[in-house]
Amino acid sequence: MPIRKTYRYWVHLAVWMALVLIYVFPVLKTNFSSPFGLRWVLTRYFLYGFLNFNLFYLLVFYVFPQYGQKGPWRTTGLVAFVLFTSCIIKFGVGLIFPDEILQKAIALIGFKKTYLSFWGYFRISLQTGILVALGAYAYYVFLMWRAGDKESRRLELEAAAARKQFAQMQLSTSLLLRKLKAIKSMLENESKREGEGAESILQLSELLRYMLYDKGVKLDKAPLDKELYYFNIYLKLHNQLFPRQQVSLRMTGPASGRYVTPLLLQTAAEKLLARQDDGMPVVLKLDIGEDALELSSTAPEPFLKRLARIIPGYGDFRSFKTPLYAGPA
Repeated sequence: MPIRKTYRYWVHLAVWMALVLIYVFPVLKTNFSSPFGLRWVLTRYFLYGFLNFNLFYLLVFYVFPQYGQKGPWRTTGLVAFVLFTSCIIKFGVGLIFPDEILQKAIALIGFKKTYLSFWGYFRISLQTGILVALGAYAYYVFLMWRAGDKESRRLELEAAAARKQFAQMQLSTSLLLRKLKAIKSMLENESKREGEGAESILQLSELLRYMLYDKGVKLDKAPLDKELYYFNIYLKLHNQLFPRQQVSLRMTGPASGRYVTPLLLQTAAEKLLARQDDGMPVVLKLDIGEDALELSSTAPEPFLKRLARIIPGYGDFRSFKTPLYAGPA
């Protein structure tokens, strides 16, 4: 039996026997000083409680799951066979302990003991088995409901993660469309088509390949040094396509061994650059801390944009900050 199933068996057995102990504790306490009474309680309740538990466990985890393969009629026949076999086993155990199990009533001294016949005890045992089967079926339905609920929550989380990744990639792709339009204008210039134009296409394709196929991007957690590598390609592409707005990066702090949500630096850089004058160079400052990194611009902001920040509802985006992680997803 696999370790997981063995663990499941012993956990259920411990819970079952604990419930039996709670139920018979008053009787056990009363008969503790009597050898026959103690043997009667231990045999009738604990030994047969153990047998009923195995019937319960067999029905829940082995018989009822056969419904999907064998169908309702064959599963019902299998349940009946298990109940009948359980009654025979209980009667066989009763033959070992006849005074405690099969004796009709405790005989007084000097009177003959009377015992239940097979069919007489079979009727009593079958009633108990049917009750155990009903409880096992109710527990099986509960397990199926819990498993289905867990599966639905897992699907919801996967769908939410897929929507988040799609929205993030869609935003990053829309930002790269600006670069694509600039490449189109560059290709129309014959003097730049073979040199800067071809290099820009290669850089853009490398960025798109990272966005669409990289494992770290799909898992929503990428190494920071890899993210910075593609971010530098992104800035280099920007400088080629928009020579009037040259961007340089100044970085502080170690990048190795850290992980970050991918593609956020590109989005933040686009928003920062959109607030700067196209005819002025921009210096982006990247501070890598212990648990977060921050991207900001050191270039002066035009007067009209600084004035517009006073207006309510105006997007105040002067710096971007995102958490860092110590390990991958």
